[in-house]
Amino acid sequence: MKKTTLYYVAASFAVVLLALGACACTRNHGDIGPWFGTWHVQQITADGIRVNVEGDYFFQFQSHVFRVSQVYGHEQTVESYGAWQETDGGDMLVDFSDPDVFYIQMPGLETRNRFTVTTASSGDVTFTKTDTQGTQYTYHLKKQP
Repeated sequence: MKKTTLYYVAASFAVVLLALGACACTRNHGDIGPWFGTWHVQQITADGIRVNVEGDYFFQFQSHVFRVSQVYGHEQTVESYGAWQETDGGDMLVDFSDPDVFYIQMPGLETRNRFTVTTASSGDVTFTKTDTQGTQYTYHLKKQP
């Protein structure tokens, strides 16, 4: 085979790989807007009083799947998966419908949650929620790069 023919075969292969990579999708079922990705829970308050927690909590959104995880120590993670959706009024519903996979012990988080978005920007968001006991929780989140 001539060098030029080998060059064209290699270049064509590289172009095909680049095209496939450009078409790859990490957002199943389309764009979910600013929620996609990982959000670090910076602070939690209960009725206005800061709650001290062990480790760090993270919210993750993809398609309609919601993941909350607690990371503490070296590689020690507890996580739970549920479903989420945004309402027409701007609230966010998060549901952990299977109690057998609801392991997380996050202050105020229950198997069914209705979060109200009180402030939001491209990198910061504040949710409020009242639990079944009547305690109002506020969650301050920061988007991770």
